[in-house]
Amino acid sequence: MIDDLNSLPRSAIGRSLRAFRNRPLLIFWIGAGISNIGNWTENAAQSWAVTSQTISNPHQGFLVEILQFADFCPVLLFALIAGVIADRVNRKAWLITLQTLAWALGAGLAIAAYLGRATPTVVIVFTFLEGIIWALNGPVFLSVVPSLVPRDDLGSALALNSIQFNMARLCGPMLAAVLIGAVGITGAFAFNACTFLPLLICLLVAIPNMPAPSRSSNASVRHDIREGLKFVWTSPGTRRLTIMSVIFMFLAAPLQGLLPVFAQSVLKGGPTLFGLMLSAIALGSILGAFLLSFIPSYYPRHHIIPLAMCIFAAIGLLFSLSTNPVLSLIILVASGAFWLLSLNPSNTANQLLATDANRGRVLSIMLLAQQGGMPLGHLFAGFLTHFMSPAWVLRLMLGTMLVVMTVFLFIREPAIDNMRRRHLAKRTLWGNIFEAFTAYSHHPDYPSEIAVTSLAGNGDTYDGHNQQRTPLDP
Repeated sequence: MIDDLNSLPRSAIGRSLRAFRNRPLLIFWIGAGISNIGNWTENAAQSWAVTSQTISNPHQGFLVEILQFADFCPVLLFALIAGVIADRVNRKAWLITLQTLAWALGAGLAIAAYLGRATPTVVIVFTFLEGIIWALNGPVFLSVVPSLVPRDDLGSALALNSIQFNMARLCGPMLAAVLIGAVGITGAFAFNACTFLPLLICLLVAIPNMPAPSRSSNASVRHDIREGLKFVWTSPGTRRLTIMSVIFMFLAAPLQGLLPVFAQSVLKGGPTLFGLMLSAIALGSILGAFLLSFIPSYYPRHHIIPLAMCIFAAIGLLFSLSTNPVLSLIILVASGAFWLLSLNPSNTANQLLATDANRGRVLSIMLLAQQGGMPLGHLFAGFLTHFMSPAWVLRLMLGTMLVVMTVFLFIREPAIDNMRRRHLAKRTLWGNIFEAFTAYSHHPDYPSEIAVTSLAGNGDTYDGHNQQRTPLDP
């Protein structure tokens, strides 16, 4: 199989799969994919367990969002510490330890369900404990990927990880619907526990021994956290990525968190429709990962990220207006595609802007912004359900996102692509809109003589035919 991958053509699909030439990544990808299928199966089963047991409860929407908050809020508490740990320990040993603990919790929830004790409170508690494990796991899991591939294959590797994650997101909820219908909630929880074994085997086989990164001093945890935060905040690219990510995740949270309520109350469906809705988002994310391969190489991330976030918000507003299950599923596929086009380039940019010495901390701050913003969004959306319908909660939060991301689309930060700022010739309003959507000034054929004026201070000019990553651009 590796030989076949080495001979892949330089097509868009070939560029997407080229990282599989590296055997350790392929093995790691397979193990993580199997485990993630189990995780998404359990996630869907947890949501349905709480939803189905609170049908007549007037606080149903609030409890469902509390479940999502319990899943993600540990990131708020432990993400920064997790980043410090990832930069201090043997990453292979730490990964194996965390996955073993996650297996124990998954098995415990399955036993509780078998004994008839998986009440909403018990499910929420187990979800919170599992969230702690995933908060500690995130930075080290992401930090391992660059060690498995050459730097030139890093973008492909991260895109493949997104495909794997979203394939699991596609299969897991559908499998949960089948298992819940056939053997009940217990079956879905037990299946998740079983999927940890393949991952543990793959971690033992694929991940090289990774001793703690060398350190110049025995600095305190507090010092390391402060150093990581300083790097992110004083680097314009990582600062803008962090700000956009936390706003995006906060305002996007109810589109996922309120799905079981939409499935049951708005679309009049059951667990099968709910599973299909989650899978539709995952299918869209897989399509989005492949769409990345068709985006021209000159198109910069500081354009595509805010643009994709704007389109995601607009699609979410359409979903809030739909009462037809088929139309809703189609809209969710589109939302999943632009979800990935928003976050995958952000993650790749953060990986490339970080250094080997601070990678764990930089990625932990990225996770804090993304996964930390989401539980706050779930909590806020749950609070809003006391005053308005779920559909209006979506309209309020996604409408706000559309306005904010439109601002970021026109006030771009080229440091996201490690570019310096350049000064383009004045444009009309429509010219600025055209540039925001197409990034035409980055095209190799864009006439350099009208692209830029001299940069103040050093006299540098930007050559529209020389697409380097060092000159600056809006």
